[in-house]
Amino acid sequence: MADMMPDRTRRCFGIALFASALSVIAAVVAMWPTPGRDQSVTVLCGTRSTPREVDLLVLVLLFGALGSFVHVAKSFASFAGNRALVASWLWWYLLQPVAGMALALLFYTVIRGGLFAPGSYSGAVNPYGITGVSGLVGMFSKQATDKLGELFGAMFRTAADAQRNDKLSPPPA
Repeated sequence: MADMMPDRTRRCFGIALFASALSVIAAVVAMWPTPGRDQSVTVLCGTRSTPREVDLLVLVLLFGALGSFVHVAKSFASFAGNRALVASWLWWYLLQPVAGMALALLFYTVIRGGLFAPGSYSGAVNPYGITGVSGLVGMFSKQATDKLGELFGAMFRTAADAQRNDKLSPPPA
């Protein structure tokens, strides 16, 4: 039998997830570019002015995390509601938003590098489009990484792959 997460831990963890998601949403609101307004942001008792490119990078990271929080919240609510939340999945819940952020950043650099001319002005980037893609990448990070793994595994397969020791076994069907 799996090690079920204790009720108190489940409640505290749920509250922490909720507070984290609200913090990300508050950061999005603070960082969102507004035409005609100085791009300064108050962070921990100080006001900073950031370049547009940095704003876009931060927004991509935040929306990657936000998309992951949607996925995490749905999973957490389903398992906690069915009293099937297993303690061993705690790290997955903690790391999923970080993975969503990293994957959103990777997708952003591919999109910026492939679809925009080098040296193009960062003001030409539509923040709605890029943050929307970042949120979806964060939300579907598992599917995205699985599909990319299949694609790159097929494209770059070598004979050395079969000779590696201590490979992970595929999960049982």
